Amino acid sequence: MEVYYTSYLIEGHPCLVGFDCGSDNHVVSEILVEKLQLPTSFHPNQAWIKFSTGQCVTEVLCDIALMDSCHLLLGWA
Repeated sequence: MEVYYTSYLIEGHPCLVGFDCGSDNHVVSEILVEKLQLPTSFHPNQAWIKFSTGQCVTEVLCDIALMDSCHLLLGWA
């Protein structure tokens, strides 16, 4: 498993984002969801996360989990 890290803005806050080159799962840190008061979806353990780099804005549905490695982990299979 190779994970590459970068930073993106989530709700205007710089956050550490990892790209997992062997997974197709998107995971967001429970702590980030709580601190930024991000809305969850109809499923209580998922949230739509909108992040940006410059003018490019992307939104993905993520599972919410406890994790220490980064704020947002995006699968890249």
